[in-house]
Amino acid sequence: MVSSAVLSAWAKSDRAGGSLSLFRHSADSAAVAGLVWDHWLPGHVRSLLADGLPGGLPDGRVLFCWLAGIHDLGKLTPSFACQVPELLDRMHSHGLSVAAAPVDRKLLPHSLAGQIAVEKYLVALGWSKRVASTYAVVVGSHHGVPPTVGQIQAATNGGRALWGGPEWEAARCELIALVTDRTGAADRVAGWATVRLSTMQQVLMTAAVIVTDWIASNQDLFPLDSERASSVEAAKAWKLLGLPAAWSPVGAATDSAAASEQLFRSRFARDDPMRPLQQQCLRVACELPEPGLMIIEAPMGEGKTEAALLAAEVLAERFGAGGVFVALPTMATSDAMFARVRQWVDAVSGSPGSMVLAHGKSALNEDFTELKQRSFVDIGSDCEDSAVLAHGWFVGKKGPLANFVVGTIDQVLRGGLKTRHVMLRHLGLANKVVVIDEVHAADSYMSTYLCRVLEWLGAYRVPVLLLSATLPPAQRGALLDAYRRGRPEVAEPVALDVVGYPAISVWPHTELSCAVAPSGRSIDGIELDFIDDDDELLTSWLAEVLSQGGTAGVVCNTVARAQHLYGVMTAEGRFDAGEVLLLHSRFVSVDRARYERRLRRLLGPPGGGDRPQRLIVIGTQVIEQSLDIDVDLLVTDVAPVDLILQRIGRLHRHVRSGRPDSVSSPRCWVRGADWGAVPPKLDKGCEKVYGRARLLRAVAVLTGVRSAGVNIPADIPGLVSDAYRERFNAPEGWEEMFADAESEWALQMSDQRKRAGDYLLGPSHTENLTIRDWLVAGVRDDADGVGGQAQVRDAEDSIEAVVVQRVGDEVRVLPTVAEVGGHVVPTDACPPSRLAKTLAQCTIRLPPFLTRYNRMNVVLRTLEDTFYPGWQQSHWLAGELVLELDEDLSTELAGYLVAYDPILGLVVTPKKETSTDT
Repeated sequence: MVSSAVLSAWAKSDRAGGSLSLFRHSADSAAVAGLVWDHWLPGHVRSLLADGLPGGLPDGRVLFCWLAGIHDLGKLTPSFACQVPELLDRMHSHGLSVAAAPVDRKLLPHSLAGQIAVEKYLVALGWSKRVASTYAVVVGSHHGVPPTVGQIQAATNGGRALWGGPEWEAARCELIALVTDRTGAADRVAGWATVRLSTMQQVLMTAAVIVTDWIASNQDLFPLDSERASSVEAAKAWKLLGLPAAWSPVGAATDSAAASEQLFRSRFARDDPMRPLQQQCLRVACELPEPGLMIIEAPMGEGKTEAALLAAEVLAERFGAGGVFVALPTMATSDAMFARVRQWVDAVSGSPGSMVLAHGKSALNEDFTELKQRSFVDIGSDCEDSAVLAHGWFVGKKGPLANFVVGTIDQVLRGGLKTRHVMLRHLGLANKVVVIDEVHAADSYMSTYLCRVLEWLGAYRVPVLLLSATLPPAQRGALLDAYRRGRPEVAEPVALDVVGYPAISVWPHTELSCAVAPSGRSIDGIELDFIDDDDELLTSWLAEVLSQGGTAGVVCNTVARAQHLYGVMTAEGRFDAGEVLLLHSRFVSVDRARYERRLRRLLGPPGGGDRPQRLIVIGTQVIEQSLDIDVDLLVTDVAPVDLILQRIGRLHRHVRSGRPDSVSSPRCWVRGADWGAVPPKLDKGCEKVYGRARLLRAVAVLTGVRSAGVNIPADIPGLVSDAYRERFNAPEGWEEMFADAESEWALQMSDQRKRAGDYLLGPSHTENLTIRDWLVAGVRDDADGVGGQAQVRDAEDSIEAVVVQRVGDEVRVLPTVAEVGGHVVPTDACPPSRLAKTLAQCTIRLPPFLTRYNRMNVVLRTLEDTFYPGWQQSHWLAGELVLELDEDLSTELAGYLVAYDPILGLVVTPKKETSTDT
C-alpha cells in the first residue's frame, strides 16, 4: 500500500489545473527505462553500465530502472512543492505540513535535493558515503549539470523550511523503498553497497536517465493523468514514439579475401577490386581482439573513407556498437560526406534505423532534406525499421544520439567542453564507432579538445578511426597517447613511429600496425617551381601554358588575394567568358553551392560531366578541403607542407587521357613570397593565416626537393616529418628571423592550449569520486545543441547574416538566386515556407576584420536595426540578422563599403584610404 502522503506529492502541472503525481511519474520513468535498456541502448553501452555489478547485465538493467524511478525524488520537498499553492495545500491536508513557503528555495533545486536524500537513504542502509555518492550523483545531475561542493553544503544546511519535517523525510524514504521494491532492486541493493560506480558509469548513466526522463515527461505520450498502469502505458507510448533500435550488423566480419571483396562491392556498388588499404583495414578490424584506435594514413584518393566504413561495420558487429559517427572539418565536407555515408548505410546489414546530419545548416542540405521528406517519423507515425530514416525525436541536443551521424568535428570536440548536457554527447559517442576524417586539420586549440575526447573514448572502449593524408609524427603520437590515457590499465607502450606509407597504426595490440602496399596510383616527378608573386605575370604564364587548352587550379590563402587575381585575369579579355571561375567562402550559401556543383561537374571524376577545353579555377581553402576535382596544373600560395601536399592531391588526381601536351606532366607553382630575399619575404596575408614559422619550414623543405621533383605518395611522410620535426636546422642566412618565427609560433600554440584549457572537461580518470564539480566554469548552453564553434575553434568572432536587396519600398531576394531571384519578400507577414527556406540559404559570414576592435558593436547595431517582424514567425528566419543592400547591391558598414557581386562574392573595401585592415 502507498500512503496518502506519498500519493499527494505532485511532479508536473499545467496552467489548466492538471497535474501528475510524483508516484506515477516515478513509475512511468522506471517503466520507460526498462524499454530504453531493452530496445534502444546498444550492447556495448549496457556492458559499460553493468561493469563491476555482481549480477552483470541483469543488475545493470535493474540499477538503471531504479535510478530512473527515483530521479525526481527531490520534488518531495517544500522547496519544490510550494510552486503551486493549490497542490501544496493538498499535500498539507495529507500530512505533509508546511509552516510557510520557503523564501530561499533556489538553494535546494529538486535534483540536488534528490541526490542528498538518496545518499542519506543508502548510508542508512549501511553503505559507505564514498560508494553511495557515486549512485546519488546521477540523481543530482539529471538536469545536465552536476552539483558543486558549495551547492551541496548550502543545501544540506538548508533547514526545515526547505526540507520539511520528519513526515517529509519519511515520505521520501517510503517512495525510495517503493521504487526499490517495484524495480526489483530490493534484492540487489546489498550487493551494490561495495561497488563504486566509475566516473564513466556516472556520466553514461546520467545521460541515459536524462533520455528516459525526457520521454516520460512528454505529455503527448504520458498525459497528466495518474490513473494508469505505467507498465502498460509505457509499452504503448514506446510503440507510439517509434524510436529505432540500436543498429546491430551481422555477417560483416570475414576472414576470406573472396568474402571481403563481396562485402566491398555490396556496400559501395563498385565493380573495381578492393585496394590494399581497404583490405588491410578490414583485416585489422576482424583481428583486433578488443576495441581500440586505428589511425589510417594514406594519400588523397586512396579510398580511406570506404576503408573506414568497412572497418566500422565490422567493429560495430564485434564489439556491440549501435551506430557510426563520421566527423569532418567543415560543414562543406560534412555535406559532401553525408550522401556517401547514406548510400553505405542503405546497404549495411541489420536495420540501420535513424540518421542525422549534425551541423548548424543541416536543414539546408538537399540530401538530408530529401531523407526527412521521404522517411520522417514523428510521434504517432508508424516506424519502419527496414531502411534508414530521419526521426523527429533526434533534433537539437538529441541529434547525436541517432544511430548514424555525419557532422562537423565540432560535434565531437564539444564532448570535451564544459557545457550543460555534455553527458548526452558522451552517450552519443560511446554507443558508436567514431570516424574522424582529415584529423590533421585540427590546430593546437582544437587538438586540446580532441585529445581530451579521445581520452574519454578510450575509457569508454569506443572503437575510433582517425583518417589523414598528411599527419605529422608528433600529432600522431599525441593522438595515440590521448586514447591510451583512457585505458591506464593497459601497459602496452604507444607506437610513435610508423614505417612506410600508406600505414595503419593500431592501439592497443600494436603488432597489428602495418605499412600498406600502395594501390599503384601515384604521381611521380611533379615539377615544383617557386614563381614571382605577380598577378599580371601569372596571368601571362597561364595564358601561354594553356594556349592549347587544359585546366589550372590556383589556391589562394585569403579571399582578398583570390578576388584580386580574378580581377586581373578577367581584365581586357585575356580569357573568354566562363574560362575563369572564382570560388571561396564569401559567397551566399546558395551561390557557393551552385558554383561547387558546377565545378564538380566540370572537373570531377571522368564520366561525371563535360570537361572544358580550358578553365582556370581560382579558389581558397575550399578547394583544398571539400571538392573531388582534378586539374592539369596547380598554382598555390605558400602554405604549410601538409596543406601544399593536400592541394597537390588535386593535380592529375584522376586517370585521364588526352591532357594537352603543355600540361601532360604534373607541375606545381608556388607563389606568395619574394623569393629573392633571404629568407624569403612572405606575403602578409599568407603569414597571418598560417604563421611565419610553418611557412618558412615549408619553403626550406620544398627547396630541398625542387630539383628531383615530388613523388606522390612516396614523398608525403618524409616531407611532413621533415617539416614538423622538433629540431629544425634553418638554412644559412635565415637563422635570426627563423628563430624569431619559431618563438612566435611556440607562444601562439601555448596560448591556444591555455585558452582551450579554460573550459576543458576534466580527464576520464581522476582522484574525484563523483562527477560533482564536473562542469564548474562551464560555458553557456547553446540552444539547439549543434553550435559551439566559438568555443572549440580558435576563430575570430564573426557575424552571419541573411543578404537581401532593397529596391524602393520593397525587400527582394538577391537577383541571382535561381527561380526566385528578385521576388518581393514580405517583412510584416511571415514569408511562405519555400521562400523563407531560400532566404535562409542566402546567408553569408562577414569577414572577421569587420568585427575587430570596437567595430563588432557597430556592425551588430546596424544589422539589428534592420528588423522584419514577419520573419520572426518563420522557423527558418526567426532571430536571423539581415544585411540589407541597396539597388546596386552595396551598403556602408562600420566605415567599409560592402558590396555583393554574384561572380566576385562579398567585396569589402575601406571607405577611408587611411584604413589598411583588409
